[in-house]
Amino acid sequence: MAVLPLPLAAAYGVSKRALAAYADTLRLEAGTHVGLTTVYPSMVRSPIHDSTREAGLSLEGVSRPEPLEGVVSAVVAAVTARRAPRDVATTRRGRAEMALARHAPSLADRIVRRTVAARMAAGAFAEAPLAEGLRRRHGRDNK
Repeated sequence: MAVLPLPLAAAYGVSKRALAAYADTLRLEAGTHVGLTTVYPSMVRSPIHDSTREAGLSLEGVSRPEPLEGVVSAVVAAVTARRAPRDVATTRRGRAEMALARHAPSLADRIVRRTVAARMAAGAFAEAPLAEGLRRRHGRDNK
């Protein structure tokens, strides 16, 4: 989510973008002497998502969970590379999403909007008070 913003995850996305910006700054300051890689997993199932799911705000169906083993493999590959790669996605789909978000951000936004609209039509976020504005804008207000 550092490169592909998703609704209902603004604070999470902003924190990831801040880390990406910090990594870029470190590369400029120390990159001649230190290799720095930023690893971008999409979403890993972990307890951090429990409260979001309980609040009815799960982004499953919008963001795809990745196996922890794949993330660990990507980190190990980056750490053991002869030359530190700049940015590493942990799946082929992640690489495509990262390229799309960076090189065609308007298209990426349209894809996210279309995906969220489809999820809304399927009843996603129906019981989440924090998604009331999103439901209203999509004509799905339960009231």
